[in-house]
Amino acid sequence: MERFLLIMREDLKKIGQYTDEERFSNIPEMEKWIETIAESGNYVEGNPLKITGRYVSKNNVLSDGPFIEAKEGVSGYDIIKAENLEQAVAFAQACPLVVQGLAVIEVRPLFELPE
Repeated sequence: MERFLLIMREDLKKIGQYTDEERFSNIPEMEKWIETIAESGNYVEGNPLKITGRYVSKNNVLSDGPFIEAKEGVSGYDIIKAENLEQAVAFAQACPLVVQGLAVIEVRPLFELPE
C-alpha cells in the first residue's frame, strides 16, 4: 500500500465570508465519506485548515493569507492509503464537496524515505 496526500482546494475568499455554521454544514456528509475510507482500513488522518495564515518566501512574509492571488486555496488535507494512484483518485472523486462542485482535490503520492 502506498500513502497519498489529498489536498482539498476551495474558494477561500468565498468560504471566508461564511459563518462557521455555513462553512461546516457539510461535516456530516464529509464524516460519512471519511468513515467509508476508514472502514476499508485506508484512512490515516486529515483536518480542515483555517483560512488565515502567512505566505512565506525567501525575502518576504506576506500577511494577506495563504491564497495570495489564486482563487482556490488549500482548505484541508487527508492522508490515505491506497493500492495505487487510481484507487486514491477514486476515493477523492467520492468526496461530497467534489461531487457537489464545491471543491477540487489534488491527489499526490507521498514519497517514502528509506529508514
